[in-house]
Amino acid sequence: MAQDTIDDIASARTRARPSATPLASGVVHPAASEAPAAQELIGPQRFEFTGTGAEYFRIWVVNLLLTVLTLGIYSAWAKVRRLQYFYRNTRVAGSIFDYHGQPKAILKGRILALALLVAYKISYDVSVVAAVVVALLLAAITPWLLARAFHFKLANSSYRGLRFHFRGTVGAAYRMLILFPITLGFIGLFVWSLATSFSERAGGGVIVLVVVLPVLALAGTVPLAHYLLKRFQHDNADYGQTPFFFEARAADFFKVYGKAVCFFFLGAIPATIFGVLTARAYQFLLDTPFGWLFALLYGVLSAYAFYLFVRPYMESRIQNLVWNSTELSDHRFESTVSARKLLWIHASNLMLITVTCGLYKPFAAVRLVKYRVESMSLVPSGNLEEFLADQTMERADAIGQEAGDLFDIDIAL
Repeated sequence: MAQDTIDDIASARTRARPSATPLASGVVHPAASEAPAAQELIGPQRFEFTGTGAEYFRIWVVNLLLTVLTLGIYSAWAKVRRLQYFYRNTRVAGSIFDYHGQPKAILKGRILALALLVAYKISYDVSVVAAVVVALLLAAITPWLLARAFHFKLANSSYRGLRFHFRGTVGAAYRMLILFPITLGFIGLFVWSLATSFSERAGGGVIVLVVVLPVLALAGTVPLAHYLLKRFQHDNADYGQTPFFFEARAADFFKVYGKAVCFFFLGAIPATIFGVLTARAYQFLLDTPFGWLFALLYGVLSAYAFYLFVRPYMESRIQNLVWNSTELSDHRFESTVSARKLLWIHASNLMLITVTCGLYKPFAAVRLVKYRVESMSLVPSGNLEEFLADQTMERADAIGQEAGDLFDIDIAL
């Protein structure tokens, strides 16, 4: 199936690109007149983020209070306010982005997600077999949910007043994205069957099979699934009449994941040395009346330290790989996110959020987004102003009506 999918991708790559020459539609978007029309945008255009932590703090506090008071119902309206703030403070080439999602559509998506979780919980209480069946059904509809989420996100996003569009079909979503759910399903059934068959006399070989084979299967599946997801997401996106193209290879994702695994094991070496050196102090604290609390905090912080060490590397390398491999017609993007800078931002954000009992969270969010956004540039192949002015509104109106028929599944991809 993976080979078929890759073959489909290869054939998709042969589709003709539109010429870099501006389309001769002759229709100029009204918002284009708000841009610096007299300016010739021919050099790299760096993305900017103009939001501040103090501004977003006020939005965050109101969103949090109203979400609590309405028992979560307001969270859909909170998401719209949050995304509108971040979109409207992101600009490139002198123009801003905007978000047009409707809270009721987002609320419908969240009700659906809640219903699916409740169905899984009820089935788990009934029997393990019922839980497995429901889990397989959830895995089976995952490509459909992702396709709907991508449609909703792009149809409700705009730049210079012109909306983006996602043209990926449900059939294409199943061809591209069913690999990972199927692999997870087989791994779950494999582990469950071995665990139940040898629960009383499990030997070392069985334990190795239960642990090693799923890890090997995930190591061969997760990078490929991530690559297919990003290709499906970027290769089916349009801005106006112009399609995006995704040029990365699956091997590039395997390299990033392989190095991340190496970083994980390298981080385990100093962690082990620290554990050996502090073993006596650790045992002393465990023998105190609050030893259970110390053990809990020590375990959580140790796990998060590993996550904090690997996360900046993955975030920086994946963002750079994805956007350095994405083109809008013949215009390309550049991303130069640094793993070291991200590590400093994540670590200091965590410390400040802990010290302020969570009140620094909106400032931390703005700080992280500002760095990641301003690490990107749009590199036009010619006069960008002429290209942007030539996009038409005809399709955007239809897309706006289409967006009203969709609902959002809150997937941060």
